[in-house]
Amino acid sequence: MASLPFTLRQLDVFASLCATRSFRRSAESLGISQASVSNQIKALEQQLGVALFTRRPGQRPTVTSEGMAFLDDLRTFQAAGEALASHRRRAAEAEDPALYRVLVGQGMLDGYIRPKLDRFFAGHPRVELEFEAQPPSPDLARDLEDGRYDFALIHRRADRSVEPYFRQLALVRGGIYGHRKFAEGKQLPLAPDEISTLPFIMPLAAHGREQDMLRFFERHGIRPRHVIGHTQYYDVLGAMLDRGMGISSFADAILQPEMRENVIMLYPLENWRLLWYRKDHGTDPRREAAASFLLSSVLQDPNYRTISIFAEEYSEPVDQPGS
Repeated sequence: MASLPFTLRQLDVFASLCATRSFRRSAESLGISQASVSNQIKALEQQLGVALFTRRPGQRPTVTSEGMAFLDDLRTFQAAGEALASHRRRAAEAEDPALYRVLVGQGMLDGYIRPKLDRFFAGHPRVELEFEAQPPSPDLARDLEDGRYDFALIHRRADRSVEPYFRQLALVRGGIYGHRKFAEGKQLPLAPDEISTLPFIMPLAAHGREQDMLRFFERHGIRPRHVIGHTQYYDVLGAMLDRGMGISSFADAILQPEMRENVIMLYPLENWRLLWYRKDHGTDPRREAAASFLLSSVLQDPNYRTISIFAEEYSEPVDQPGS
C-alpha cells in the first residue's frame, strides 16, 4: 500500500477542529495542547498541499471548500475503517453496551421519542441512550462544539443560519398559538396590535432569550403588553394554552394532537427547521440503529406535521421492534 500523506492522528485532529471550530475546545477534547492542534493541522495542510481552514485573528477557523471536500472523503475513510475494525469488535460488542448521548428539543423528546423508547430498548438491549433535553435556542449549536454529544435533533427558526455540520431534515410551520376563544368574532390571522394585547407565555429569561424573543416579535410589529408567565416545559405550556390562559410562539409540530381542537394559530411567524447532527459517520450497527430510531421516531410519526421534508429515507413508516 502506498504511503499516505497524513497520519491517523492528524485526521482525528482535523475532524475535531471541523466539529468545534475552536483550537482550545479541540485541544481539551483530545487531551493535547492548542499548539499541538495547530501544528498537526499545519503539517496536514503542508502534506496535502491545500488550505483546509481559513484563519483570521479574533475569529474562529472556518473550513475551506477544499477542507469540506476532504471532510466528505474522511467520512468515507472512517466508514471503511469501521468496517475493517468490526471484524475484531464483534466479540466485544456482545459484552459491552454502547452509550450514545443525545441533545434533543424538549418537545420532541416528550411528544415523539420517549413514547417509543420501550420498544426500541426491547429490540436493542445493547444500546443505551442518554438524553439532554432543552427548549429551542440559538445557543444549542454551541453545545455540540465540545464533542460531548453523539447525536442532536433540534428545531431552529428558519430565519437563523445553519452550521455546516447540521443536516436539514424538514420544515415545519411556526407562529403564535392560543385558544380559539381569542379569535371569536375576528378574522384570522389577528392583527399585530390585537396579538399585542393578549396575555403572553414566554420562555425563561435565562441567557437573554426573552429579549431575543421580544426583538423577534418587534420585527412583526408585535409588542407584548402583558406577560403572565415563563416556562421551559412544553407540557406546561400546552396545558396553559389549552385552558385559554395565554398565547405563545412555537413550532406547530410540537402541539399535542389532543390540543389541536382548541389551540389554533393566531398569527403566522417564521417557520422552523428540523436539524440533525451526527458526530460519527461510521458503520457500527448499534450507532446506525440509534440514528435510525431517533429520526424515524419524529419523521414517521403522523402527528409530526411538516411543510416539506428532505429526509425521504425516514419519511415512510416501518415496523418498530416489538410492535
